[in-house]
Amino acid sequence: MKIITETERLYLREFIPEDAIHFYQINLDEDVIKYTGDIAFESLTEAKEFLSSYNQYQQHNMGRWAVCDKQTDDFLGWCGLKYHPKDDIVEVGYRFYKKYWNKGYATESAKAAIHYGFETLKLKTIFAHAHVNNVASHKVIEKCGLQFVDQNNYDGMPAKLYKIDNPDITIKAISGSDTIPVRHAVLRKGKPVEACPIPEDNLESTYHFGLFYKDKLVGVCTFVADQSPYFDDAVQYRLRAMGVLEEYQGYHFGKHLLNHGVAFLKTKNIDRLWFNARLIALNFYKNNGFTTIGNQFDIPKVGPHYVMHKTLQ
Repeated sequence: MKIITETERLYLREFIPEDAIHFYQINLDEDVIKYTGDIAFESLTEAKEFLSSYNQYQQHNMGRWAVCDKQTDDFLGWCGLKYHPKDDIVEVGYRFYKKYWNKGYATESAKAAIHYGFETLKLKTIFAHAHVNNVASHKVIEKCGLQFVDQNNYDGMPAKLYKIDNPDITIKAISGSDTIPVRHAVLRKGKPVEACPIPEDNLESTYHFGLFYKDKLVGVCTFVADQSPYFDDAVQYRLRAMGVLEEYQGYHFGKHLLNHGVAFLKTKNIDRLWFNARLIALNFYKNNGFTTIGNQFDIPKVGPHYVMHKTLQ
């Protein structure tokens, strides 16, 4: 049994095969699934098959978790985080036996899941949605600090969307000199610090951004005005010197920096962003909407690269 997190009254753990009976019984209650869009399992066997094939922990390092009473170990329901690859977002969700409603368990467990997502997984944003008529669920979401974003259709149902940002993660404009410690540690490791600046660092047209985690600068990126011979766009920018400190890699901080920069450049009516991408980083950039152009080439003392790009307008 793997316990994920605990609260005053509850603990959240990964599912075990014996939980199948609870999945089956909870979904039999029409009041419980009324606003979810789900249907009841046809049999206990189907519930067992669902659990046996549940692979969210392995695929995304998160998932729904069993919510259990600390005193009795009783299974009260489930709560947790779900990653949606298509939309690239993480949502908090919950479901409980009706006999455990109105006892604060949903709020208590959802707050714990959000804290785990922010503190352990270092997620930047967590979303939640609820059917427009599910008043109780809206109250839980709001008690957890999420703010209303929009009302739309979710799996064919009218729903309200909420979100909450990680207060420990901030991205803001910085100076060229601010980027040097991270560049040195990540991009110029073992080389003199004098190798870290780039010629465009202090130009008025250059933009530097830093990602701070708990007020510590852990990631940087720089965008410079530069025309590539591959493209005819009037206004092009180039990504330079993006890096995240080694101990903070694996938390999508690079993606957050890149997305922030792209959004900013769009407000400046930049037509295209391009850069020289290291071979080992191709998949990262491809997953973020960039494509290669031309042939592989070598940068002396650095290694093989491709030119990658994305249109912004």
